[in-house]
Amino acid sequence: MFDSANQGSGLQSSAAWQELQVCAIAYSATAPGSGLLWPLSAQLQQLGYPVLVLDASQAESDAAPGLRDLLAEPAWQASGLGPRPADASVATLPAAFGLSQLDGLEPLLAYARRYAIVILHAPVEQLAPLLQGHALRPLLPLDMQPRGMVRSYRQIKHLALHAGLPCIVAAAAAAHEPFARRHADTLMASLAQCAERHLRLAPLCTRVDPALAQDMRRLALLLLAHSATLTPGLAGTLPARLATAPAFSQPAWKL
Repeated sequence: MFDSANQGSGLQSSAAWQELQVCAIAYSATAPGSGLLWPLSAQLQQLGYPVLVLDASQAESDAAPGLRDLLAEPAWQASGLGPRPADASVATLPAAFGLSQLDGLEPLLAYARRYAIVILHAPVEQLAPLLQGHALRPLLPLDMQPRGMVRSYRQIKHLALHAGLPCIVAAAAAAHEPFARRHADTLMASLAQCAERHLRLAPLCTRVDPALAQDMRRLALLLLAHSATLTPGLAGTLPARLATAPAFSQPAWKL
């Protein structure tokens, strides 16, 4: 179980962050997303936003308590539990079971008062019911394995049909790998065309080098610009915006 934190520090942090931004990054076995998740989280933290990652690729256990254990506590008490924001590292909690217990995103307000941003890292099947009705674009790491385009399209389709949301597709390719960069561009162009033709939704597509801080900061800002805003006292956020974006742009952050 978690250690209790000082009540005064909890009150101070809740006063400092009156809104909570929620971002989502999809996880799958062939495109796990961790190569983008941690650099993005670090970039957001460096921008001055305390970040909490709820990682559904990791399951809660007695040895590694997580979101499920946090939700078992009363909300007023749980606000002082869990990991503390830190300048040098990103706070993370296993969340495979806990995310399945959430009824929407709003309960996170009571359990993440110390944070400005919560990142959900989970399969699209787990993300869709949580994100429905919120105005955000989940980030889908491009699956560049064999038949990866088919799997990536299924993720896009699942979010469109079950959450009504478009997404951001990000390909990770190093600057010194020209073949991988061309392959990523070809896959993303085809994905965008298929999604626009069959789903009437155009994903934002971009390619980044995870080793370049500038690339990751730009992607972090793009993700933040398409996050959901939760405000205490409001029942929810704006309806999901289904306006189409340019089918393919490189880079996508040139808005």
